[in-house]
Amino acid sequence: MSMLFPVKYGAGIASDVGRILSPAIVVTQPEPWEALRGRFGGTPAALVMADSLERAHLEKLAKELPNDASCIIGIGGGTAMDTAKWLHWRKKLKLFQIPSLPSVNACFTHMTALREGEGVRYYGDAIPEMVFVDYDLMKAAPAYLLRGGIGDVLSCHTGRWDWEYATKRGHTPAWDDFAASESLRFIRELRDLAPGLYKGENEAIKRLMELHRVIGKYCDDYGHSRFEEGSEHFFAYTFERVTGRTLMHGELVALGVLIMSTLQGNMPELAREIVREAGVRHRPGELDFKMEEIERTLLALPEFVKREKLWYSIANDLTVGDKELALARKALNF
Repeated sequence: MSMLFPVKYGAGIASDVGRILSPAIVVTQPEPWEALRGRFGGTPAALVMADSLERAHLEKLAKELPNDASCIIGIGGGTAMDTAKWLHWRKKLKLFQIPSLPSVNACFTHMTALREGEGVRYYGDAIPEMVFVDYDLMKAAPAYLLRGGIGDVLSCHTGRWDWEYATKRGHTPAWDDFAASESLRFIRELRDLAPGLYKGENEAIKRLMELHRVIGKYCDDYGHSRFEEGSEHFFAYTFERVTGRTLMHGELVALGVLIMSTLQGNMPELAREIVREAGVRHRPGELDFKMEEIERTLLALPEFVKREKLWYSIANDLTVGDKELALARKALNF
């Protein structure tokens, strides 16, 4: 069994990390770097703005960046975390992660989620020396980005259902009672912390990040993420393919949970309650999407999961007609 990734929590704990770990290759994104650089300390040996997880782009970065740095420091969201992991794996430098949002569990998982072809493929094995969760950095972002961090935990609701659905039809990976029961515990914990996250409370941020941390460990222990990844993530991947763009990951996955739990007949009211209590944006008027795009995504979903050979789920057996499209519209309008 793997160990939980090391983590430190606190307000302002990322201050002066750049000086202490100098010279470091910093992998970041514009907004979190702007929020942190004034107290980061030191001058990066190289500054990389993470904007793509295409394999060719990451391989080019690994060749171009200096080899005499002391470490890689990832600062930002999932793209920055995954880029930093890839460079750590390729260049054999120590890795430190400073997530700017609790939006994904990328800082607590070993592999990089590469965009390859039309889908997502996982590669690498990265273990950080430390993950610094700086409450001040996280709360420097707009509140809606903080609240959207529930997506990759809320996905346990639909992911677990899809896993059971698949195993009953003879598909792997094999069912595991403990992992499945943990999925239910994660959802109970998420429902409990949601109001505090809406208020931006440090304790709620810590509890959410601890859920991401444990989920990351289980992904490594089991060699898969079926207990927390299913048709809701596949919906998100299909949306990106159909529209040629993406939304904030946690919000897009939460959209997937609201829609797919409705189509599963899987307590959609529970998903709605958590989304409501956490204050996660989910309506077309709040996010940059149109219902027409949601409908196109659903229509494309069954073929997409088969073509990409994604894990078996309800998406494989969906027949999308007027009834299903009406249910999707209802799922996002509460």
